[in-house]
Amino acid sequence: MRGAPLYRLLLRLCHPADVRARDGAELERAFAACVARERARLGRAGYLYAWIRALADLLSAAVLVRVDAQRTRRIAALQQLPTPHGDGLMFTLAQDVRYSLRLMRRSPWSSAIVVLTLALAIGANAAIFGTVDTILLRPLPYHEADRLVLLHEAIGKSGPVGFSAPDYLALTERAAGFESVAAFRNKEFELSGVDLPERVTGAVVSASLFRTLGVSPAIGRDFLTEEDRDRRAVIVLSDSLWRRKFGADPAAIGRTLMLERAPYTIIGVMPRRFTFPNRGPLLNNTPADLYVPIAFAPRERAAFGSMYNNSVVARLAPGITVVQADSDVRSVVSRLVEEIYPSVFRQGGFPLSASATPLREETVGRVRTLLYVILAAGIVVLLIACADIASLMLTHAAGRQREMAVRATLGASRMRLIRQSLVEAGLLTVCGGAIGLAMAQGAISLTVALAPPTIPRLREIAIDWRVVAYTTGASLITALLCGLLPALESSRRDPGDALKEGGRSASSGRRQRRILASLVTAQFALAVILLVAGGLLVRSFARLMTVDPGFRAKQVVTIPTSLPRTAYPAGSDIRSFYARLLERVESLPGVTAVGASTFLPLSVRERRAFTIEVPPAASEELQGTIAHDWVTGRSFEALGIPLRSGRYLSPSDSQSSEPVVVINETMARRFWPGQDPVGQRIAWGGPRDHAAWMRIVGVVGDVKQGPLNTPTEPQSYSPWTQVADGMLAENVIGIFRSLKITVRASHDLTDLATAVRSHIRSLDPSLPLTAVQTLDQIVEESSGPQRFNTMLLGSFASIALFLAALGIGGVLATSVSRRTHEIGIRMALGARRPDVIRMIVTQGMALAGAGLLLGLPASFALTRMMSTLLFEISPRDPITFASVTALLIAVALVACYLPARRATRIDPMVALRYE
Repeated sequence: MRGAPLYRLLLRLCHPADVRARDGAELERAFAACVARERARLGRAGYLYAWIRALADLLSAAVLVRVDAQRTRRIAALQQLPTPHGDGLMFTLAQDVRYSLRLMRRSPWSSAIVVLTLALAIGANAAIFGTVDTILLRPLPYHEADRLVLLHEAIGKSGPVGFSAPDYLALTERAAGFESVAAFRNKEFELSGVDLPERVTGAVVSASLFRTLGVSPAIGRDFLTEEDRDRRAVIVLSDSLWRRKFGADPAAIGRTLMLERAPYTIIGVMPRRFTFPNRGPLLNNTPADLYVPIAFAPRERAAFGSMYNNSVVARLAPGITVVQADSDVRSVVSRLVEEIYPSVFRQGGFPLSASATPLREETVGRVRTLLYVILAAGIVVLLIACADIASLMLTHAAGRQREMAVRATLGASRMRLIRQSLVEAGLLTVCGGAIGLAMAQGAISLTVALAPPTIPRLREIAIDWRVVAYTTGASLITALLCGLLPALESSRRDPGDALKEGGRSASSGRRQRRILASLVTAQFALAVILLVAGGLLVRSFARLMTVDPGFRAKQVVTIPTSLPRTAYPAGSDIRSFYARLLERVESLPGVTAVGASTFLPLSVRERRAFTIEVPPAASEELQGTIAHDWVTGRSFEALGIPLRSGRYLSPSDSQSSEPVVVINETMARRFWPGQDPVGQRIAWGGPRDHAAWMRIVGVVGDVKQGPLNTPTEPQSYSPWTQVADGMLAENVIGIFRSLKITVRASHDLTDLATAVRSHIRSLDPSLPLTAVQTLDQIVEESSGPQRFNTMLLGSFASIALFLAALGIGGVLATSVSRRTHEIGIRMALGARRPDVIRMIVTQGMALAGAGLLLGLPASFALTRMMSTLLFEISPRDPITFASVTALLIAVALVACYLPARRATRIDPMVALRYE
């Protein structure tokens, strides 16, 4: 046949190598028939035309065959059919990964939103887990820390106090349930001899402390028993102080430091991770920079019924439980009054008791509820993010139904299609987890910076293998939650139906819409729980900020001072220094009042047992202690504490005058109800062993002795000027040497603080200048834990609200895009724009309303566990629940209105031509 050589050449050029021979034969027969048909119609003159026409048909057919072959190969690749290069699981997984990466590259913005959402949720969870793991789950950094307990004494109905020295010494000899017992207490020291003088927090400890904790110094040694007994001037440094002062030089062992201007020899440095005392317990809870022997003075050893300043830590004997130890210490202490106390205490029935609490519980017990609530909030945010991502992936999967149908038709199993979807979700989650882990490090640093110092073990929080493992597990679970539902939904449909349907009808069906609606409803329900929890904390914090602390904090500056014993050995030296200092400061321009006291408001630590000369009828009210402070100068006026009756303390209240005292309103109401207590007398001690009587000369307003959320206690104030010189000079506790200067002024406090510090420097150039604070800062620090709780949980609630709004807005936007044809028909048939908006908003608000109906009862039940975190607010506060409901409805309306407004912009003519 003419043209056959040309035909064969074209056939070789156009046909792919894998086209069967019969395809070529069919094309050749078609070519010959076409030529014959054209020649019969046109005759011999039409031979050339017939040949060209047949050749064109051949070319078209050959090109179509090649295109079909290429399409077949692409579908085979899409289906991930085995190829000669490999057919194992790892190979197909690699193909799934490559295909998923191509999908991510095709929709970068959508992928970025998914990854960032997951990074935010996973990162927050990693940071929270790192915090919870460090504070609550890990043991304290001591040997067999679960065997360590803290021991407390109590007098009558008063709260826990420390041990007095005689009680502690008796306990060490009598308690059989403990392997070892140690005493310690915090103390401020003036440190010099290296760099500039400064004040540091130290701890005076018994020689048995480090052995009780099971920790040895990293270099050097700890205290010997004789060093504690003989009051030798030796010192053990913390690792941080050693590095700061000596640059981590091991040669520091044996060197001398000046402590309170007396030489102390360095004998050891503690390990880097060692911290003691711990944050958390009520007493002696400031980590120390240095340690010196406690060396009880003779006066302390004889202080029966007073000076309850020492915390006691003990190690349980093998086989002894905490319950047994608690019973043992109670029994021992109850016998002390009868066996070693002076007879006056036995006659008065001194109500002394004791208790034992695990050291871990004392350290972290007060923050456990908060941390578990925050951890639960992080998990809720992660679940909301999972629902968001699952909704998005389910929506995308609906647009890929034809692709899945083709793959299923070509032989892909349902498990194969599910695995592909899980790989896609896994890639997104792995990226989100990796970014989230980096974000967690920043979140931990921010948390440590913003958290109040009262939270224990805060400086130990870090990203380690446990946090990485948790993040990996959270990422895998998130990938499963995000990918499994869309995978199952996409793979369950009949491929034949999907291939027969057009683009419009292949959109999500009724079942898929129900799934999306369920996800959005779940998001709103979870968001309700977080918002209610956050709202309760906000309301609680707002209520806390309205509490009257009892003083006027504006325009007041405070300067702590402390005089070392070696430089001021006599009480007259101490008295002279403070008298001159107050006189000079009061002469400064703009100063309206100057005073000094042993404690500042919100931090009064001294508690004293007392008796009343004419006791009230309810004598059991006296079984306890009251808060006490020593003041001098015009301290009440400087602090702005109002006078209710009588008079303030004055400089005329001296050692030669009658002992006087001022009490607060709470004490007056409790012990002299309906009476004016001015003129009555009280004394320190019990009814049979009390000190000299003190006359009440005034009643002042209540001042908070502790944080604003604690109840106000009965309190008394004594004139510092009436303290005997011997008491001023004693250095057992040193509270009379350490006064807080308070200055009220009418001008800028920065210049005032500088002037006060210069006067202190002029009186004693060697005295270290400590931090100056305003009273406003002290109030702010007092409410720091509540502020931190509110900020943290409020942040999670805000994220949850944003994700829930994003979820409902995304679902409605997708619904609008897929219902373009329907909306166009409605508008073509006369539907107005308000009708379309109402239809879409109603659809979205139904989902939000269902979430509210589920979330509000759940919140009502779950927020009961937050009762310990709230101040004067019920966990079922109706205002909070109503506010959260209104806020969610408003956010849902906005989230629904935006896609509804977009729907009204659809041109009916364009919509009718859609697909």
